[in-house]
Amino acid sequence: MTLLMSDVGLVAHGLASLAFLVFALFLLRQREQTGSSLWLVLASLTTAAWALSFVFAVRFGDPYIALVSPMETLRTATWIIFLVSLLTKSWRSSSHVSSSFIIAIGLGFVFAAQLLLDVVDWLELAVTPLRDESNIAYMFLVSRLVCAIGGVVLVHNVYVNALPIHRWSVRLICIGLGAFFIYDINLYTLAALSGRISWDLFNARGLVDALVVPLIALSARRNRLWKLEMQLSRQVVFQSLSLIAVGVYLIAMSVAAYGLKLVGGDWGRLLQVTFLFGTIMLAVVVLVSGRFRAWARVKISKHFFAYKYDYRDEWLRFIATLSGPRQSGETLESRAIQAVCDIVDSPGGALWLPDDDGVFTMAARWNFRTAMSGQEPGSGALVRFLNIRQRIIDFDELRDGRGDYDDLRTPAWASEDDRAWLGIPLIHRDALAGFLVIERSRAPQSLNWEDFDLLRTTGRQVASYIAEQTSQAALIEARQFEEFNRRFAFIMHDIKNLVSQLSLVARNAERHADNPEFQKDMVLTIRDSVGKMNDLLARLQQHNTGRKEAETVELSVLLQSVVDQKALSHGMLRLHCDGDEVAVRGEEGRLEQVFTHLVQNAIDASAADAPIEVRLSRVGELARVDVIDQGCGMSEEFVRNDLFKPFRSTKAGGFGIGAFEAREIVKGYAGRLDVTSRVGEGTVFSVYLPLA
Repeated sequence: MTLLMSDVGLVAHGLASLAFLVFALFLLRQREQTGSSLWLVLASLTTAAWALSFVFAVRFGDPYIALVSPMETLRTATWIIFLVSLLTKSWRSSSHVSSSFIIAIGLGFVFAAQLLLDVVDWLELAVTPLRDESNIAYMFLVSRLVCAIGGVVLVHNVYVNALPIHRWSVRLICIGLGAFFIYDINLYTLAALSGRISWDLFNARGLVDALVVPLIALSARRNRLWKLEMQLSRQVVFQSLSLIAVGVYLIAMSVAAYGLKLVGGDWGRLLQVTFLFGTIMLAVVVLVSGRFRAWARVKISKHFFAYKYDYRDEWLRFIATLSGPRQSGETLESRAIQAVCDIVDSPGGALWLPDDDGVFTMAARWNFRTAMSGQEPGSGALVRFLNIRQRIIDFDELRDGRGDYDDLRTPAWASEDDRAWLGIPLIHRDALAGFLVIERSRAPQSLNWEDFDLLRTTGRQVASYIAEQTSQAALIEARQFEEFNRRFAFIMHDIKNLVSQLSLVARNAERHADNPEFQKDMVLTIRDSVGKMNDLLARLQQHNTGRKEAETVELSVLLQSVVDQKALSHGMLRLHCDGDEVAVRGEEGRLEQVFTHLVQNAIDASAADAPIEVRLSRVGELARVDVIDQGCGMSEEFVRNDLFKPFRSTKAGGFGIGAFEAREIVKGYAGRLDVTSRVGEGTVFSVYLPLA
């Protein structure tokens, strides 16, 4: 194959050489240097030399053409070493071998092999890979692809291993070097699949690399000495190994496709296309497999970390699952099961809770379709074991008669379902609040003390959530009863007033039964009392039907009705209205209750011949109703501490809720109730309501 280097490539690589040379000189001006900063200088100089070798190859041909390949090897190697220098702190902080360390060692061997082939070519013992279509040249392209994939993995490790406060300083260089290596991946992947290099991409690579320089320069300005605090997390290792696996798979697929192409003819191309499609589909199936991810996590935890779990991430995930946004139809119980199952990669589980009789039954399940239901008495062997021993049951051991389980036998529902794997007690305040039965994990794994400690701890947390929810439900129910009882107390208070009114009518009937006018008033009073009783029954049901819509109420008419009713028992009761008609918004029946309470209280506090005045007026945008008496009055202490407190009364047989209910009704209509009183002088109740 003849080299197709062009003037476009000459200009592009000339710019790259100049850009990296200027950047290297800028870095050398720094007085203080570290190992990483020196490697950055060397990587920049090597890249400038590589680009310059390309320029010379275009201008002068041989022998400079032979320099392009070894200079590219050195260019890529120095950038890899720079990334490795940033990752060495994470290697020292881990007691196990780091994945990036393994990648670096592997890439070192690849670079050594590449340099050996370059030296052989330079000595003209073999033809250069860029000028040959042999299998050796093809494997050389594959090795380039391996190095580019390794570079992407190391760039990823640098970014995610850096502490969050330091990521801003490496973000741009990671973007730049990531693009640097990804471009090479595309170049050599196409070359490996097609068997020839795309010279358009090859010539443009110099300009692409030159565009990376500003990003690296900005990062170098943010962190001149490249001092980074690194952290090693399981997510980083998992993602890195995933990238490596994808890269290895891509390389193997390219090699196999190339081999099929050697068959030749139409059949070779057919086999190549079919193989590529099939392998891509297989890769997608494997990558989305929950069983594969579970197996990978088990192997990574076993071989790369001293502890099996990253407790910070586990706890954050656990809390997020329990307290995150609730999906449609999702309950706390199902989310609690999921939160515990995710710890050991279990696909499902069931939650058992006690009923009112203390019998444990299955209360919820999550993805555990084969879970068998049953009953476990509170005094039974299983519940007693979980309550006293507070240890996790491995049902496999229990079925086989192994383990320290005293005389406990496998429950019928567990013996019939071999998917039931672990029984986790939910302990709240040293008592069994329930237990979880979780399904066998996706990937086989043996549990140790670390698994059991974490499961017991999360079990206690789940128990506290469930206990809190149970307490909250009981509190809501108690509040509903409290609201009903308070409503009933108000009703009883109003019924007492109606009974007093009817009692007065009954007493007067003994003397005036033959008086037609009295008979007429008695019928009206009884009819009015029946209507009010029906209203009281309707109010008692408002917790189911809701409050009526507000209506426009004319206060002068309402107050006149109240005064006419109460004047039968107190002849010195008068109504005085200032100005025009005054209307407010509200329920007529509830507003009538307010003024009936206040007028009745004034009557109870006054002598039989003492005047009582009800006065209606306007105050700005408010309607004001004053109920004025000259009765016994109240002390400031009583008004402040007792008047509006329910169930406190100075009257014999009183409920002590009339004033409280009146104020609550007024507040419900955006009004207020004021009181002014002096002992021995009388009391003024003032009601303020917004005008309609």
